[in-house]
Amino acid sequence: MISSVGVGMIFWGCNANNPQFQDTRWNIYGNRRYGFEFPYPHTWQVLGNPDNSDGVVLVSPNQKNVEIRAYASKPVLKSLTENSQPVPNFRTHQGFAGVLAVEAGEKVTVIKLTISQEKLEYHWQGQSGSKDFPNYYRLFYYIAQEYKISQ
Repeated sequence: MISSVGVGMIFWGCNANNPQFQDTRWNIYGNRRYGFEFPYPHTWQVLGNPDNSDGVVLVSPNQKNVEIRAYASKPVLKSLTENSQPVPNFRTHQGFAGVLAVEAGEKVTVIKLTISQEKLEYHWQGQSGSKDFPNYYRLFYYIAQEYKISQ
């Protein structure tokens, strides 16, 4: 369930041109197996990368509970998921349509981007403590906009 705060943040983020990130130094995480990439602040650390190279977990150097996760997968039951997929409400700068949702919990708030393309689903998310989430929302939204899939 998306809270009204989350929906408000999404609409606020849609109008944000994020000038605060112009001076930020970025690294690019690239996944060769599934052909996706996204920028992240250069000071963030790789916490984990599965042995099968399906994705990555990155953490903020200042707060280990602030993280970004990304992976891709093949849907197990394609015929069932086609009928129940949410309507896309977000578009990356590259032009891919996806579903962006904010799940506001009591302790943790997560922003999730899911993009379904051909036979793959791409998943990206940013999370932080709920009290700190407003401080990270613009960063997470910016990274979601910059998410790219190789064509």
